[in-house]
Amino acid sequence: MSVMREELHHLVDRLPEEKVAPLLRLVRDQLEEPPVVRDLQFIGMLEAEPDFAERSEEILRAEDNHSL
Repeated sequence: MSVMREELHHLVDRLPEEKVAPLLRLVRDQLEEPPVVRDLQFIGMLEAEPDFAERSEEILRAEDNHSL
């Protein structure tokens, strides 16, 4: 590792936590890598028959097996 990289590592380690995020953004911008996108599953609400809540575990198991 070069002397400059070692110094950079040392200086970053000394930064207070609240100053890490702006520096991290700056470094990521220099690398020109696409931002990380998290694939969050949709969670919604729906109307159903009264026994829907009682059958929810059975329905979820069926959906899990269906996606395989």
